[in-house]
Amino acid sequence: MKGLLVKDFLLMIKSKKVILFMLFIGIIGGINDISFATGYILMVLAILSLSTISYDEANHGLKTLFTLPISKSDYVKEKYLFSLIITGIGFVFVTILGYFSKSDFMETLAILSTALFLLAISLPFQLKEGNEKGRIVLFVVVFGCTFLFAFLNQFFSEFFESMEETLNALDPTMFSVGLLITSIILYIISMMISIRIYNKKIVD
Repeated sequence: MKGLLVKDFLLMIKSKKVILFMLFIGIIGGINDISFATGYILMVLAILSLSTISYDEANHGLKTLFTLPISKSDYVKEKYLFSLIITGIGFVFVTILGYFSKSDFMETLAILSTALFLLAISLPFQLKEGNEKGRIVLFVVVFGCTFLFAFLNQFFSEFFESMEETLNALDPTMFSVGLLITSIILYIISMMISIRIYNKKIVD
């Protein structure tokens, strides 16, 4: 698994110009709103971590990869670990950024939870259907949830006001930590599902 991690990090380094450009946009966009920078950077890094799957699949690369002493389970575990590491690096970066801008750490923690939740949904589709279809699923989930909340807020505003009052009454620290723990549990469950799916996949 260590070799797979090294391979994926080298692939990410090859895309360093894209990553630095995306980070630059996030920082510039977050000058007046640090919450935007936090969400943008974490989500971008989470999505970019999935791009290594497409590199592996290109030119039947998976066939060559599985000639090495690695199993399909090892491959799936590595992808989840790699995505977690990349997102974690992004979390450290935005936490430092937030420290200097005096932003709310609990809000950053909640955004990290959202990034892990999106990865938990997207990775099984990425591994089963390939990177392109997986990106479509991620796009549908993100914009579908955004549209759903906008629709519900428009026609059921009283419900959202009541929910907002309930959330405001909760302790911010307990809520953010609870949200993170829930996302980690879902992430682990997602990995277990992906292992079962990928073990049945015919690699070409």
